[in-house]
Amino acid sequence: MKKSPASYGGDLLKTRRGRAHGRPLSTQNTMHLVLRSSLANRQWSFRRRANDRQVRAIIARFAARYGVTIKRLTNAGNHLHLHLKLTKRQTYKAFIKAVTGAIAMAITGASRWKTLKQAIAETYFKGELRDLYRKGVLRFWDRRPFTRIVYGFQGLSSMRDYLNLNELEMTGYTRAQARAIIASSSTGPPRA
Repeated sequence: MKKSPASYGGDLLKTRRGRAHGRPLSTQNTMHLVLRSSLANRQWSFRRRANDRQVRAIIARFAARYGVTIKRLTNAGNHLHLHLKLTKRQTYKAFIKAVTGAIAMAITGASRWKTLKQAIAETYFKGELRDLYRKGVLRFWDRRPFTRIVYGFQGLSSMRDYLNLNELEMTGYTRAQARAIIASSSTGPPRA
């Protein structure tokens, strides 16, 4: 019997193989979710204190509403990593729509009356705005959310190390230094 794929979204959608199946969801295993935005830099960066607070509050609010357990949230500035567990498969769609829409509106200031295009025009410098239009960046999120079902202890361990690596890189370590720190400690770096 063929093993079904555990990942969907993000850059995988650029390939035929990545688009050949639907998004796998699991209520028995945890999942790794990645949300990425190229526009999340400077004053729209998720790492800014006010933005980080808003993002965490939005995720907590909708997680409680839709019965999603957030095991860990890692903020990498222009993308977010969530380790989560669904209680019902049907709630994923409503949860992800609510979270992505609310975060985009909270960070950019876009609303029913102010489009994202207007919010970009108010925030970015004219030269950068021209470059963004040339690249075709008219959406806040780069691609559809990437999800991966995490199977077993090996999967949990590798995901934990990857999230720790991301956190260390955000604090100023190079990728090689961060890998050395993670390899030297059996449980990973202490979390604040």
